Amino acid sequence: MGIYAEKRDKLVARIEELTKRIATDTAKKQELEEKLKEANRLAMAEERGCKPRELDDIINAEHSLLQKLRASGLSDSELLEMVGVPTNDSDKDGDSKNADSSDCDKSDSDTAEDDDEIKFYGEALTD
Repeated sequence: MGIYAEKRDKLVARIEELTKRIATDTAKKQELEEKLKEANRLAMAEERGCKPRELDDIINAEHSLLQKLRASGLSDSELLEMVGVPTNDSDKDGDSKNADSSDCDKSDSDTAEDDDEIKFYGEALTD
């Protein structure tokens, strides 16, 4: 067998070894991501002083309230000001008002003018 044939065989074996390692590392990563998701959920429940089962109801109620406030004509910057979060929004003429639920469907590639939009918990975790 030639020098290059041996080198090729070693490289093929190393690639197969790395491929197996990638598969096991990917499975471990997915498992850790699931544990992180659960830890985040438990931390949110703890912060809100509720049981993890009640968290979905609380999040849904908060989302419904926010949508109702938006439908009543309040902009996201006005909502943030109401809860004491300072905004650097120079849009005071009401152009940022929206009453539809399309905000939840926005992708992460939105323009800079949407930086003051309120994001919900589930949007950041979607894969």
